[in-house]
Amino acid sequence: MVNKKLLLSLLLVVAVLAFANKLTIAQARPETDPRFEKLAKEFYPKAKQEGALVVYTVWDVDHIRSLSDAFRKRFPGINTSYWQATRSEITTRTLTEYQGNQAGVDVILTEAPLVLHAAGATEPYQTVQGSSLFVNDAIAPVVSLQIQALAYNTKKLKREDVPKSWEDLTNPKYKGIVALDDPMRAGPLSSMLAAFKEEWKDDARWANFIKGLKALNVPVHKSTTAMFRLLVAGEYSIVMPALFHDVVHEKETGSPVDFARGAGPVISPQQAAIYVKAPHPTAAKLFAEWLVSPEGQAAIDAVGRPSARKGFKSKTSIENGWGPNVKPIVVSNKAYIEDARKWLDTAVKPVWEN
Repeated sequence: MVNKKLLLSLLLVVAVLAFANKLTIAQARPETDPRFEKLAKEFYPKAKQEGALVVYTVWDVDHIRSLSDAFRKRFPGINTSYWQATRSEITTRTLTEYQGNQAGVDVILTEAPLVLHAAGATEPYQTVQGSSLFVNDAIAPVVSLQIQALAYNTKKLKREDVPKSWEDLTNPKYKGIVALDDPMRAGPLSSMLAAFKEEWKDDARWANFIKGLKALNVPVHKSTTAMFRLLVAGEYSIVMPALFHDVVHEKETGSPVDFARGAGPVISPQQAAIYVKAPHPTAAKLFAEWLVSPEGQAAIDAVGRPSARKGFKSKTSIENGWGPNVKPIVVSNKAYIEDARKWLDTAVKPVWEN
């Protein structure tokens, strides 16, 4: 009798452990999007027949390697390769290949592929998951976001004293304590000014903002990374701007940094554009859709890049920083995207230098 009770107890323990293990596996498994899963069933057989995928990207080598490995694991039989370079190098190479009728690349993973699209080098592709994205662009799926924030040193500035908005930064009380990105170098601050001009649709307000930044009387910096390190070290109280994921990661390590939530997120979409002469067009579309899917977004998040998907749980997501109802300001100024240097010389330089 005792042995029978002991056996029943052991069986019960085994059953409970098995159930707990299944629950843990289910919880660890990324969420899925039925729209993607349905499309993947359609695309995968043909993509596997194509057998390869070539990606040009501005992303770090470690990042694209990690994403390629995850994609191959999900879709065996598709050999992936990549070429990593700067945005201008990728644009030049892609246009040269397009004009020479060459089929060398499938997906161009970069920011603002408008120039390539305007030249006819990429084909428009609307992801079936578009309603789940913060920014849905029919030109190319938005797979990640570069999020800019107004960061400050918590030892140098109390929370109640931080700027209440981007424009509040021009308050004279911040004079001399701000690390400012060079607005004329086509860097993060340049793109922010382009975004504000498009968002505000008020030239006087926009010009006054630039004049206010100039009046802070601070040196401008050529590197946002170096500028952010100076903030962490306490050389400055505020940096304009910082990358949100840098703030989150640095804060986690115990550094005295935070961000002003009143200054809403300014975002630059990172997109997966499909080359019009892609040698592996189905694999290209499958890869773009996978990047947008919850599984692909988890892989992107794992390498430290912010998600482009609404409701995606991540420390570096827009919603985690600013809440679920946040309305980001998107860098979508067409003139700036097409020729940043020309736009800066004609729109910003006259205000900044005078």
